[in-house]
Amino acid sequence: MADLIVSGNLKLKNLAQVTWSWYDKSSGTVMWTFRNPSARVQSIILFRSGYYFGNAYWPIYLANQNFNVRWGKNDPLVNLGSQQNSPPLGVVNFNSRKLVCFIFTLNPGQDWSMLEGGFQGTEPDSVKSVPVSYEGTAEFCIAYDKNQVNDWDLQTGTGLKGYLPNPSTFSTAYYGCRDEYYQLFNDVITAGKC
Repeated sequence: MADLIVSGNLKLKNLAQVTWSWYDKSSGTVMWTFRNPSARVQSIILFRSGYYFGNAYWPIYLANQNFNVRWGKNDPLVNLGSQQNSPPLGVVNFNSRKLVCFIFTLNPGQDWSMLEGGFQGTEPDSVKSVPVSYEGTAEFCIAYDKNQVNDWDLQTGTGLKGYLPNPSTFSTAYYGCRDEYYQLFNDVITAGKC
């Protein structure tokens, strides 16, 4: 295994914590580990490297089954092993501005880990876990910015597509967040059916 480098461990009022370590530094793959030290279920999102994890490239993850990504229902994460784990997507409301990102819902005392690539020549920075509050399940009409699909293909050398039609209607858990809003691509999310 590559050298262990740990960063971004947040311990504040029993908030769910996140750490990272190199899984394979030569390929730019890190392992994220989430831990809920509290006695209650917690949902968080992960902020790192300038944006919320999952907010970029989620239309590709959702459209291609090999990523094993789906919309969430606010269920605690099931541990299939770090190489197989994929968190669900959800809609997060930041004071009336909405984003799609990965949601990490953890049982009391639960540890859960997953892999993420794309860190060749760099490493995650500005890492923090951000609490979100579950507000229900609803339908949303979501149109994704096609630039993120083009950006993915340029970075990876693949020709993967986002979901179609764009926009589409999805039913998912949604959450409130009091942290700062950072939108990487110009996705448009409205309540209700398309």
